Amino acid sequence: MNRLDRLTAILIHLQSKKIVTARELSKRFNISIRTVYRDIRSLEAAGVPIDSEAGLGYYLVEGYHLPPVMLTSEEAGALLLACKLSYAFTDEKTKNNVDSAMYKIKAVLKNEDKEFLSEIEKRIQVFSAENYKIPAENNTIRDIQNAMYAGKIINIEYYSPSGSQTTSRRIEPISLGFFANHWHLIAFCHLRKAYRNFRIDRIEKLSITNQSIKQSHPPIEEIIKKMYASKNLSSVTVRLRKDSNYEIIKNKCALGFLAENNLGDRVEIVLLTDSLKVLGKWLLYYGNDVEILHPDEMKTVMREHAAEIARQYLGTSAYS
Repeated sequence: MNRLDRLTAILIHLQSKKIVTARELSKRFNISIRTVYRDIRSLEAAGVPIDSEAGLGYYLVEGYHLPPVMLTSEEAGALLLACKLSYAFTDEKTKNNVDSAMYKIKAVLKNEDKEFLSEIEKRIQVFSAENYKIPAENNTIRDIQNAMYAGKIINIEYYSPSGSQTTSRRIEPISLGFFANHWHLIAFCHLRKAYRNFRIDRIEKLSITNQSIKQSHPPIEEIIKKMYASKNLSSVTVRLRKDSNYEIIKNKCALGFLAENNLGDRVEIVLLTDSLKVLGKWLLYYGNDVEILHPDEMKTVMREHAAEIARQYLGTSAYS
């Protein structure tokens, strides 16, 4: 990226947020902090009204706006992909908002870029898992976003499949995340007096209260570590080929993925689980592509699962 393009991008970045730090710009554009300072001075010299607050960062003076920015076909194509993904994995209100935003994006495109977008849109499909369904009337994701922005406590009715029951929870929403083919909400639960992970599609009802969140919460990375530290978890090490199965397992165990060791065409990964039996049944799907290294208890679990399947099809005499 040449300097002129970078200065334009920095100006757009400044307009996209209330306040921007030099470190943030340095990381995004892969430049030194000193270069950031120099670029900011150049923008100021060109008449851009940039102000700053010590210890906070830079911001554009209220009332300054860039004229509409033209998108390239590559940028429009990238946004189309993001929109297609959101259609498959979000609630109805979010889909409608994304659809509205996409029409606004198309409206500012050049005719040739409109034709490009129209053509490729017909050829892009995202198929979500059959078990991933958010009811049409469910606007949970948008409501959670509003609550997080306002710093409000929310009440939910949450279904737990392990206990086959619905419980009322009063929670402080902290972070939304998408992993293992589902949206999840990390929140502080007043009932359990601890941080918990709530699957969005299991929230049956949600209401935003007028009560503000008073306590401050640590970064999400620290919260996830605390959540796992508070559980009686087992560490399981497996070895597998570095292929599509590796990526599937890594993504499926996103919050329980602890470490990995690259061994060329194979990789060893360490997983944390609160149930060896549940993890064992899932890993059994990958057959001999997955090798359990330790603990021995996990190897025993896998043998028991395999023997159970064998007895079902071969009869008990084969293992008597």
